[in-house]
Amino acid sequence: MISQKFKKIFYGIIGLGICGILVAVTSVIIFSLSLPKISNLSDYNPNTPSQILAKDGTVLAEIGKEKRYIVQMEDIPKRIIDAIVSAEDSGFYGHQGVEYLGLLRALIVNLKEGRYAQGGSTITQQVAKSLLLSNERSISRKVKDMLLAHRIENRFSKDEILFLYLNQVYLGGGYYGVKAAYDGYFNKELKEATIAEASMVAGLLVAPGKYSPYINPKRAKIRQGYVLKRMFETKRITKAEYDEALAEETQFRIRKPHGFLAGYFTDWVRQRVVALVGEDEFLTGGYKVKTTLDYELQQVAEREVERTVKDIDKRQGYKGAISKVEKEDRENWILERRKSMLKRNSNYFTITADYKKKLEVELDEQQVEERLKEKDNFNKVTKNKRLHLGNDKKDQIFMSLKKGESQKGLVLYVDDWARAIYVDIAGVIGIVPYSGFRWVHERNVSKDRDNYSYLTKPSTMIKVGDVVLVTIEDLSSSLQKLTEKSFYKGYVSKLSKDKKKEVVKQRYLSLQLDQEPDVQGALYAVDPFSGEIVSLVGGYDFQKSQFNRALQSRRQPGSSFKPLLYAAALENGYDPSSIIIDSPETLGGVDAGLNWKPRNYDGKFKGPITFRNSLEQSRNVTTIKIASDLGVDKVVNFTKRIGFNAELDKDLSLALGSFGVTLQDIVATYAIFPNGGMKFKPKSILGVYNRNDELVPFNEEEQSEEETLESPKDTNEDKSESDIASDAVENEFGEEKDKKVNKFIDHLSGDQVYDRRLAYIMSNLLRGVVLHGTGRGTRSVSPYLGGKTGTTNDYVDAWFIGFSPRLATGVWTGFDDNGTLGWGETGAKSALPIWREFMRAGVRKYGETDFNAPLGIVNVKIDKETGKPIKDRYKKGFLEAFVEGEAPGDKKVVDQKGPDSDRDSTILEDDEYYNNQ
Repeated sequence: MISQKFKKIFYGIIGLGICGILVAVTSVIIFSLSLPKISNLSDYNPNTPSQILAKDGTVLAEIGKEKRYIVQMEDIPKRIIDAIVSAEDSGFYGHQGVEYLGLLRALIVNLKEGRYAQGGSTITQQVAKSLLLSNERSISRKVKDMLLAHRIENRFSKDEILFLYLNQVYLGGGYYGVKAAYDGYFNKELKEATIAEASMVAGLLVAPGKYSPYINPKRAKIRQGYVLKRMFETKRITKAEYDEALAEETQFRIRKPHGFLAGYFTDWVRQRVVALVGEDEFLTGGYKVKTTLDYELQQVAEREVERTVKDIDKRQGYKGAISKVEKEDRENWILERRKSMLKRNSNYFTITADYKKKLEVELDEQQVEERLKEKDNFNKVTKNKRLHLGNDKKDQIFMSLKKGESQKGLVLYVDDWARAIYVDIAGVIGIVPYSGFRWVHERNVSKDRDNYSYLTKPSTMIKVGDVVLVTIEDLSSSLQKLTEKSFYKGYVSKLSKDKKKEVVKQRYLSLQLDQEPDVQGALYAVDPFSGEIVSLVGGYDFQKSQFNRALQSRRQPGSSFKPLLYAAALENGYDPSSIIIDSPETLGGVDAGLNWKPRNYDGKFKGPITFRNSLEQSRNVTTIKIASDLGVDKVVNFTKRIGFNAELDKDLSLALGSFGVTLQDIVATYAIFPNGGMKFKPKSILGVYNRNDELVPFNEEEQSEEETLESPKDTNEDKSESDIASDAVENEFGEEKDKKVNKFIDHLSGDQVYDRRLAYIMSNLLRGVVLHGTGRGTRSVSPYLGGKTGTTNDYVDAWFIGFSPRLATGVWTGFDDNGTLGWGETGAKSALPIWREFMRAGVRKYGETDFNAPLGIVNVKIDKETGKPIKDRYKKGFLEAFVEGEAPGDKKVVDQKGPDSDRDSTILEDDEYYNNQ
């Protein structure tokens, strides 16, 4: 009986075992069928951020969902590998993917804890989970990653598995992979990492948030100690290395927000590449976008735009204090400001023995107390509130201040006699001398206000307790240098010997009162031959406004359009010595009692004037007469042909730039003069490369189509240029004429939109504007520059557009709401300074050369005022360039209204716009 019963039990156990084995085998087969293919690991393509680069390789932006840099195993130091293996899988080099004893230990711990406390996964299992499976915590997922780990071990070497792990693993702070982590936490390359740093990062693997040194310094340090202990126990470091690492004061980089470099340009590039490849792909695909931007010149452009728009804004008056601090709150305000500046100045922190975060630069309370004592002693000696203790060069804040930077400060004292404003910048004393606040006056931005008085008594507009913006001009200036002579002689010089000695040795910051501008500015620079965009500034501050004024804003160009009109005139019988009569003219208005009487900016008329002088001096009346003589249709057709992307008014108002155009479009059109009459498409992107460094097809013209204004309908679409030119003559004069071929047009085709010889003559004429005319403020840069100012009605827009043989650049300044910049804010005053300094840097970088004259150009000595040739070799004259065969002979004299002025299509209202060009 016993034997029979035993047999039943035995066979029962066998049966259950077989069933168990069958279930297990079946489960393994089922799980195996659902596993992802191992071959995916051979095509490892993790999420990596994309980069936008300047032409010199400067990283303008790095954008991605995960911050990760792929690094090869040979570039990862052994101490980093040792730390990670010790922390996560000390038996990594011995097992075949699964550590069963580790799983058992984890199971026991989890049962004791009553929760999921340990995973027991090997590095190989973690690779399987992170790359091929999900983060689901379940038995089925555990079985899958065990099976997959075995497959991975059979297919890949240990180093290949580590390569995947060390590049894929998340280490907190948005950092994926070890290279990104060491850069993010320590601002170091992997080869620079210490054992202490390696153990800190390895400690994050188990739970990056829980052990983050930023979130929980105490847990981070304890976990670091655990990893170091494991490294020592597994003989991966010596006792000396262990002790040294424990004692090391590790510095952690403080994370600070930072935007794009060259924000307006970079964001424009980003938008178009995203449109090409898709946003998600761009954020994860590791693209490299190589652009045309010259970052060295871009920095000059941004600096000059900022400086000049601030100057313009100041000329319109003082906007007032940023805020006001009451007397009882002032010392606390200064102290809090000091703390915030020190925090901002800190780039690193350490963890102290009691697990506290210690900033690189923290408030030195003893220094503050000692400073207060010095201040009390100084006050006891001087016994006068007019005199203030100077600065200690060892002061924490003082050492961080830089010349040229702007800071918020608190007004301590306003001295009308000394004409000085004492300002406290977080405990550092500065003085705004008379030259630094003289610009202050009541803000009244008006086209009619042509003068204001300098502020002589600062107390009338600046009050104690005001929080103001100041710019540091000098870090160490004496009281004598910063105050009025009458004050110094009448007050300081009469102090007792001891007092005077104490006062004279004090040193202060020299400050200038500043304010954030409401005025905006833009700059656009391009290589006139390649079309590569060299620099682009779309506004004063990209962080405050992303509207790109260089590309998106259509503003009236004013007189900066005149060169295009004069260029059209050269095709139609005019030359540099042609005479136009600068005299009063009345043009018909909307009714018999309303006429337009265009005037020159200076309100005067000069009588007979040469074509050159008319352009150099930006004469309105003569420009309108040229437009009238040419006819509106001919001017419009000309601008279409040369690619001027603007919809012109179909009346004579176009002569003075009464339409809207972007800065980009007008600069691109000006570029046809230095480049020999060639139209081009601006280029901002040199290449888009994927993660495998393969070039991605990118058509910049197609990507920019939506941003381009559609050209006006052309009724002469199917006609040749010569037919259009002859028809225009016929239409303008209303009479039959023989159709004649225009020798400056008939040979044009493709991108050659303007005659090379005329392009050179226009460059020469615009060079005259710089040397002798409205652009002469740029003469100091180079004799080989051409350009033109532009100022619109009521000083709303100020322009300067011009070029060197290597660089075409335009500048615009104005208010976004189309308000006036204020009386006298012309292109020469408000835009030219930016252009001048940018071009100075451009000439310095790209070299100084003259414009190359093409074949068919002759130089003739003429009288610049009359345009007549000078035959006397000894008589002084002006050497003028002409097209061969078109040198001075019969001169065209224009002293009539012109055919368009009497036509019904020319209806003009009396508008002051035409008086202020």
